[in-house]
Amino acid sequence: MRAFDRSREGGARLGEAGRPRSILGSEGVAIPATPTRVAALAGAVLVLALLGGVAGALVTVRLVVPRVAAVPAAAPTAEVAVTSARAAIVERAMPGIVTVLADLPARTDAQGQRIESENIGSGIVIHEAGLVLTNYHVVSGAARLTVVLSTGERRSASYVADDSPFNDMALLRVQGGGLRAVALGDSDALKPGDSLTVISSGLVTFENQVKAGVVSAVHLDFPRPGVVLQDMLQTDAAVNHGDSGGAVLNDRGEVVGLVTTVVRQNPSGESVEGVGLAHSMNSLRKTVDAVVASGVNPRPRLGIERLGTQHTPVDRTKLPANSPYADGVAIVAVDRGSPAEAAGIRVGDVVTAVNGQPIESLAPFVNLLGVSPAGRDVQLTVFRDGRQRAVTVSPRPAAAAR
Repeated sequence: MRAFDRSREGGARLGEAGRPRSILGSEGVAIPATPTRVAALAGAVLVLALLGGVAGALVTVRLVVPRVAAVPAAAPTAEVAVTSARAAIVERAMPGIVTVLADLPARTDAQGQRIESENIGSGIVIHEAGLVLTNYHVVSGAARLTVVLSTGERRSASYVADDSPFNDMALLRVQGGGLRAVALGDSDALKPGDSLTVISSGLVTFENQVKAGVVSAVHLDFPRPGVVLQDMLQTDAAVNHGDSGGAVLNDRGEVVGLVTTVVRQNPSGESVEGVGLAHSMNSLRKTVDAVVASGVNPRPRLGIERLGTQHTPVDRTKLPANSPYADGVAIVAVDRGSPAEAAGIRVGDVVTAVNGQPIESLAPFVNLLGVSPAGRDVQLTVFRDGRQRAVTVSPRPAAAAR
């Protein structure tokens, strides 16, 4: 899932942040009819298309409407009941869904022009004291954070903690008062076919939008380059780029998923639709509860686990024929003062195994670190200048690792 990236030069653009939107139609109710008389109704719909000077068209629709006999009021249909239940869910949860604005550091383009941009995503108020759950990729690298409440009020936000790259989640803090938290639910109770409601921030106006769907699959492992996202929830709700950080709600209005990504192509490159993925709430709950209690993510860190900014997967196509390794990750940055730096890890090192387990496409460095027992040293197999060495690193939690 990408957040919406709006460059202040040249207007909105689709990139690490595009956010197209969809609109859901209303549901109808069948009415019993008697065959005594049929009336004709002519309606007109005027459609104005103001794109490229194209004129609109007048469409006339002729509808056959049966006369309805006077019958006792029928009991509400299942469709009406579902619609009413969803409306109640939305009414309860809507105030707790917010827009997250992440102003990125200004940059200069090839022509020397200054470019300012921001990521736009969604967030969920999970504590009335001011804690907001969102995706890490929405806020990563931000110079300034702002949260827009469902009322339109803007509040400055600060970074609290994250669990990236193991889980694409981050927690922010805004000033408390006037906030309504959304209850967290049990994602393990979901079954394929259960109804879901997705609420996320709207584009431009930041007014929240609602999408409906069902549980397509549960407990999915979704492989991405360099990491396998685990225990994901799949839905056919109309999730799009920019809905990142939105809430997936069960039929009790509880958050059971954090909208994270949408799949547009299968492995063969063919287009697919209706494949939205969210982190299951239970997979995040331990970290969320710990941060609520202490303000710190207790997960131990090495200082080289950030995918893309601290390490990158080895490109096997560029390895020489006599390479002593066939897979692994190249270290591109080491956090200053981190356990990895203390252990002697350097930029340019290639890590090929964790605790004796080789790094592979379906066993990435990130996932091997994630299952390493807490409180124990991590043994890394490292190649430097063509020579293999064993390096022992003693991870520790980081209060504000970004």
